[in-house]
Amino acid sequence: MSAEQFVEALSFPKRFGTAVRAGFKKGLGTGFMLLRIMIPVYLIVVILKYSPVMPFLEGALSSSMKIFALPGEGALPLVSGVFSDEYGVVAAMKGFSFTRAEITTMAMMTLCFHSLPLEIAVGQKIGFKQQYFFPFRLFICIATGIICGLIFGVIGDNVI
Repeated sequence: MSAEQFVEALSFPKRFGTAVRAGFKKGLGTGFMLLRIMIPVYLIVVILKYSPVMPFLEGALSSSMKIFALPGEGALPLVSGVFSDEYGVVAAMKGFSFTRAEITTMAMMTLCFHSLPLEIAVGQKIGFKQQYFFPFRLFICIATGIICGLIFGVIGDNVI
């Protein structure tokens, strides 16, 4: 073992401790960032769920949500996902009692069509043509929802 390797071996615990502290700080920061997203979305969903607005939304959207094998209240998490990220959808879904198949369908749709204001801004900076970006993602979202709805309509909720 050379002198350089020996010195390197002695400094490992110091570097490891520094890395653990930095990782812990970043982990706490990420956790607080997620809480700042999820808590307000969850509160808004709970307020909407028990307000007179929710029955109106369910009635208005239930027929269009049937093509995805989702109840009318499934529109609220999907709409929150369009403007926020996946964590906002999780918080919105927590306010309702969906089946595993419905949760999976909404998750798949959200993965295709989420955070649009942010992603459109990023897309413009890197040169995506917006006239193709938005319709493409909307089409993929709808196709994914229909496919998931058909699959779960056939195999049911017991497989997941």
